[in-house]
Amino acid sequence: MKTKTEIRANFWQMLQETAPELAKMKRARKTQNDYPADIRCAFVDYTDQLARAGEITQTMADNVTL
Repeated sequence: MKTKTEIRANFWQMLQETAPELAKMKRARKTQNDYPADIRCAFVDYTDQLARAGEITQTMADNVTL
């Protein structure tokens, strides 16, 4: 993954597989703070995991938002 768009798309795909009830809340016009805390925390955990695995840089993990 190289772009923020790819990270977001992969997050929503992962969420669809692991927590479909949360994935159903995805809306095109919502910003990060419009989502419930469960989704925001899952996204932070997801990006942190990607950074630790070396799939994205720590800088990218710090800057990407839903």
